[in-house]
Amino acid sequence: MSVCKKNVVLICLCLIVFLLMGCELKQDTTQKKITGAQGYSITDFTGTRLTFREKPKRIVSLSLGVDEILLDMLPADRIIAVTYLADNPAISSVSVKAKAIGKRTRGNSPEAIMALKPDLVIMPDWAGMNTAKTLRDMGLNIYIYKTPTSLKEIEKSIIDIACLVDEKAKGEKIVEKMQDKLKATWKIVGKLPAKNKRTIVALSQMGAFGAKGTTFDDLCQHANVINGVALMGINKNESLSKEQIVAINPDVLLLPSWEATGKVEISTYTDEIKNDPAYMNINAVRNKRLIHVHDNYLYSISQYAANAVDELARGVYPELYN
Repeated sequence: MSVCKKNVVLICLCLIVFLLMGCELKQDTTQKKITGAQGYSITDFTGTRLTFREKPKRIVSLSLGVDEILLDMLPADRIIAVTYLADNPAISSVSVKAKAIGKRTRGNSPEAIMALKPDLVIMPDWAGMNTAKTLRDMGLNIYIYKTPTSLKEIEKSIIDIACLVDEKAKGEKIVEKMQDKLKATWKIVGKLPAKNKRTIVALSQMGAFGAKGTTFDDLCQHANVINGVALMGINKNESLSKEQIVAINPDVLLLPSWEATGKVEISTYTDEIKNDPAYMNINAVRNKRLIHVHDNYLYSISQYAANAVDELARGVYPELYN
């Protein structure tokens, strides 16, 4: 998969593709206690070391994935602002918890962020290094993370952020819960013989997605599903034609559960796929295997990605769950 391109459409689909892996990195992100004083320091993805005399208590998040991690990890009084996307239950798994946070971020305006008076800003690597430099020049603690493209990297992101906010034990519990869900799914689908594995193609309003090396591709592997787009050798920035989808002949089509622009009914989009002459003879349409996974899980680059694996497995192999 990958979670983040989201202007709402762009940012949402950015989440399909995109932190890292535990408190220990090849570059040193391990939390280090400050010698002879209370406090700790930690290094971000860019190699910048941040130092804290105490736990940050005015945290600002600039991405939905971090919103979801923080809101499951910390009390609301330590978070000053989350993104406006956190309020939308169609793409956010923490919309209820987000109500306890008073401020919202939109974009990465240095002035708007500075006005929040944060003691820590957590920024994704796609938000712009110039903004990060400007904010650091203003004296703010800016932590930049690499957007994850696999479940392992998501787990690492959670632990890294837990170390950053000095709550490693809570981060480990979130990861443990995530891993338990993945293990439960694999217990059901993991023993499927190769001949019984089904091929899926995921469609959005902007076309097919899920190239090899994306978050969606990793979700498929954990659900023991063959990702048709990766099978075709499609690169991340390439589009897939109808002819290529027909050539894949997927057993299952994954359709969106949320339409980003609000201009098209999802049911209408589903009917268009069913009635498209180009698709009428592919296995998925003939056998009526058109499924949905909640988009707040599907595009997640937080612990909620494990829910996407569960829903994906249930949708592709419903007979295993009866």
